[in-house]
Amino acid sequence: MQAVKVTKGRIVFANKGKLILARGANLFVSEDKGESWKYWLTLPVRKSLKLAMKSHILSRLLRLGVHHLVETQGKWVAIVNSQSFLIQADASIRHLGFIEGSRPMALCASDDKVFYGEYRSNSERSPVHIYSLDFESNKWRSVWKFNDVRHIHGVFYDAYTDSFWVTTGDSNEESGIWCTRNNFTTLDKVLGGSQQTRAVQLLFSSNWIYFGSDTPQEQNFIYRTDREGNHIEKLQPVGGSVFYGCKVEDKLVFSTAVEQSDINPSRLAEVWYSSNGNDWNKLVEWRKDFLSMKYFQYGQVLFPSTNEENHDTLYLTPFAVGGHGKTIQVSI
Repeated sequence: MQAVKVTKGRIVFANKGKLILARGANLFVSEDKGESWKYWLTLPVRKSLKLAMKSHILSRLLRLGVHHLVETQGKWVAIVNSQSFLIQADASIRHLGFIEGSRPMALCASDDKVFYGEYRSNSERSPVHIYSLDFESNKWRSVWKFNDVRHIHGVFYDAYTDSFWVTTGDSNEESGIWCTRNNFTTLDKVLGGSQQTRAVQLLFSSNWIYFGSDTPQEQNFIYRTDREGNHIEKLQPVGGSVFYGCKVEDKLVFSTAVEQSDINPSRLAEVWYSSNGNDWNKLVEWRKDFLSMKYFQYGQVLFPSTNEENHDTLYLTPFAVGGHGKTIQVSI
């Protein structure tokens, strides 16, 4: 791996012309690939939380931070701590309310829609919802309700087919990859029924959907499937659960989390990439730090959101591992 630049903070959004960096509650913008940064705005959270967000320890303990930032229709939607905000083009900010559940694992944006899935412990197995932002009322509205899953891992937009995909967990019966081609009038299960179809992130190409399994109970792998779920290929064993991924031009990237179990004992958060979808290489790995995973979170590697797949630089933010609190820009 050849690091191009190391930047303090987390790059939460990236495309070819713009980067957005979060440092606590402050957001900064770069239009020269991180060579220089310009202050943009401060998110309107309570003063006590702003102070806590400046501390790596407190932000991890209290689950604070700018978790997601996506762009649609020239506006920005952010999930910060347990709240959501709409940022207009003039940098004015509207509070959209508290999110349902804990922070979602993904925030999905298409050209005109934004979705998130309800993620919480849910040991009682009560219904969980997919929410869509109504831009006229500036309110989140439920567009789908699951009665038979523990929680929703993510909603993802497939630009190749103008469809939305959903991942759920956690038991064999609850784990699935779902698709809607009619904006959640219906939602069909494409894959499911095992820990190997317990996925979080989906990445799309013209012919395939790529995902990694997210299970502490079995060996984890990177897979691909056709959009009908008829042809599934096991591509690469990995050292832990796959939570996150991104595309850099036509290259595919996934990261694993340090979620130790008897089957997956590794304390290394790995980053894997492929230039052709067939052959996978480990790009880098970071060791989990000494702090408790229960209280201070799993070791992970985070990626920014993007509204373009043709940006040519990979941005890695190690979390709860060596290098925590910085973003590494990599040319691959």
